[in-house]
This record gives sequence, C-alpha cells and structure tokens, in this order.
Amino acid sequence: MATGFDLLTYLTGEPGPEVAHPKVGDTVELRVLQGGLAIEAFSEAGQRLGRLPPAERDVLAEAMPQGRLCFSGHIAALVPRPPQQGAGRIHIRVSAA
Repeated sequence: MATGFDLLTYLTGEPGPEVAHPKVGDTVELRVLQGGLAIEAFSEAGQRLGRLPPAERDVLAEAMPQGRLCFSGHIAALVPRPPQQGAGRIHIRVSAA
C-alpha cells in the first residue's frame, strides 16, 4: 500500500441526463464496486458521474488502505467534446498524504 499519492485522471462513460451539471471544484466520492473490479465516481448528491479507467482503478485500489471502499476527490477540469459526441470528459484529482 502506498503512503501518499496524487492522481489526476478522467472518468469514462457518460453521466445520466438526471445528473446536475458538474463544476470544477465539486467534490466526488470514488466507490470501490464489484469486489474491486470497478471504481465509480458519484457527485455529492449521489449521482453517478462515470468510472475510472482500468489502469487508474488499479493504482487507486492499490493505494487504498485495506477494507476502505471509498475515497474523496475533486473535479479538476471539464473538457468539452463536439456536440455530437456527448457530454464533456470529467477530469478528477485524488490526493492522500
């Protein structure tokens, strides 16, 4: 287990239409799901925003203390996409001492 890290990553998938527009600086909760096979990000209101790509999922899962199933992060950037390609990509930053 790592003692400290700073991870800047992005979320895959699209938030559902019911998700309020996320903003830079918003807090996200990263939850370990499916026995560690997925780490998904949720807004403070509990709305699903997307999931971590596999490589970042593995880094974060390795850094989490044993038995811990969630971690906090913040939206670092919202990167727009062309209109026909869906919502913008959400970048998040997760840090721990």
